[in-house]
Amino acid sequence: MAKKYDLANLNILLVDDNKNMHSIIKYILMAMDIMQFRSCQNADEAFQQMREQPPDILITEYKLPGQIDGFEMIRRIRRGEDGPAPYLPILVLTGHADLPTVIASRNAGATEFLAKPVSAGSLYDRIIWMIENPRPFIKAKEYIGPDRRRAMRGYEGLERRGPKQRVG
Repeated sequence: MAKKYDLANLNILLVDDNKNMHSIIKYILMAMDIMQFRSCQNADEAFQQMREQPPDILITEYKLPGQIDGFEMIRRIRRGEDGPAPYLPILVLTGHADLPTVIASRNAGATEFLAKPVSAGSLYDRIIWMIENPRPFIKAKEYIGPDRRRAMRGYEGLERRGPKQRVG
């Protein structure tokens, strides 16, 4: 039987330019008993809200209005430039779920990725995954963020960064 978590004290910040998405995510989070939810429409507002009260988890669309898109916002958070929490778990939630977008999210320093339309179950699972499986951080010249490898407990998918296996 899966653990039941008390998520009531979890503080979530959503960054998405779609007001309808704010409502959808708010109601999904409320169903999870998460009542500390804030939202904004662009990176500048997100940086301001993070300085006022750092969230426990940031959920962001990568396409944002203004000069700073979601990927650049993530890079700035990871470098500690505009956000007070460079190790903040960041979930990219977008309708653009093609492979280049997933790779760009990972390369920007996102912790996890989830495609829209989102279900309550998939969002809950991803939040729980981030809580139960925090990724170690890497600070290198070209990258700051969670370890991209998935050689972690509980992950049963392909190890993309491991040794190549012969087929046949």
